[in-house]
Amino acid sequence: MGLPLFVLQLITFSVLAIAQEEPKGTPKDNSEVQNKHSNSNLLLLILNVVLLFAIILLLILYYNTSKKLNRIMKGHISNMSYEQEKDVETSIEKRVEIGEGTTMMTVEERKELMFFSDETKFQMGELLRASAEALGHGIMGNSYKAMLSNGPNIVVKRLRDLKPFTKEEFAKMVKMISDLRHPNLLPLLAYYHSRDEKLMLYRYAQNGNLFSKLHDGRDGNRVPFNWNSRLSVAREVARALEYLHLNNKIHNIVPHGNLKSSNVLFDENNSILVSDFSLSSLIAQPIAAQHMVVYKSPEYGYARKVTIQSDVWSYGSLLIEILTGKVSLCSAPQGTNGVDLCSWVHRAVREEWTAEIFDKEISCQKSALPGMLRLLQIAMRCIERFPEKRPEMNEVVREVEKIQQIHLMSEDDDDVSCDRSLTDDSFSTSNSGFFIGDER
Repeated sequence: MGLPLFVLQLITFSVLAIAQEEPKGTPKDNSEVQNKHSNSNLLLLILNVVLLFAIILLLILYYNTSKKLNRIMKGHISNMSYEQEKDVETSIEKRVEIGEGTTMMTVEERKELMFFSDETKFQMGELLRASAEALGHGIMGNSYKAMLSNGPNIVVKRLRDLKPFTKEEFAKMVKMISDLRHPNLLPLLAYYHSRDEKLMLYRYAQNGNLFSKLHDGRDGNRVPFNWNSRLSVAREVARALEYLHLNNKIHNIVPHGNLKSSNVLFDENNSILVSDFSLSSLIAQPIAAQHMVVYKSPEYGYARKVTIQSDVWSYGSLLIEILTGKVSLCSAPQGTNGVDLCSWVHRAVREEWTAEIFDKEISCQKSALPGMLRLLQIAMRCIERFPEKRPEMNEVVREVEKIQQIHLMSEDDDDVSCDRSLTDDSFSTSNSGFFIGDER
């Protein structure tokens, strides 16, 4: 954009005015008159120079402003004509409505998703065109189920309250998470990174989570969750946690950090998958301390620190939730009252009303009682107040696998009243070798 003609004329006029100024007196005139004229000419010269500099500064400002306006206009025109001109090199931002119209997500449609394997791949455009529904709000943001037209159902997790990573640092951290592969871990499929949005993509687990299987329909409209299924969960989760503890490559973080019943999933084959592992490597510590399960452990209460053994405590808390069928403080969703199960079970064992510990859905299965008692013993060791007294996860796996699965009673026997089949003597801990740790 050129300079205006009147500005050029003004500069020319000023330069000529300065060049043509001459003193009106001569050396032959009166000296006093000569000095007055010289002073006037000098003052006029200074004023012209100042005016010239002011004009130059205004011109620079005018030129810079014009360039900025020109760039803005060009960018606006490019975005408006994107649909008509496929060869436009700049990507546009697209506001995508997901769920029930309450949340907006800004992504760059032409920016690719970063996948970690060739098993499942699709384009960002396919994800944006997929129908979707909100799944809920987690510690890192909202999650959505996206139903691809020609592909699997995908869970999209929006990441909020992250540590201040650069793009390269973020990519390195999620790569280490994606490298954690085990039959009982929900694998990270892909991620997306931009200035405004960070997303993590997982395969959708069709058969829900452990929290729902334990607690939904307690008013009577419910499919019972039997002992064999609960024992399978205890075993598979222990194996997943053992793998994480042996293969963690991210320093100074708890390998899982947020183990709870809502993060134990069931896929279309009812295989058990542990999700949301290693997210403490990404999330800002103050947010983690407010929401993650390991920060509810005793050691964080008295020492303000968490360790790998805090995961073991979380596993013990999960076992107690499995055995009791009660909603734990660790897994209670917003608006739901949970129970401090660790303190509650310590008190129950100490006061010898152990029969009330076990969920009535499984306590009526008489063949399951030995295994239930042994699993309770393991849980009690895992929730010891002091981390150094807790077992390692490889030991826990061996102990859980030693629990022999007893064949279920017939359907008629399973319906026998608990009052007739069980008493406190049935659960007597004196003959079970219970070791009760310090109460929290």
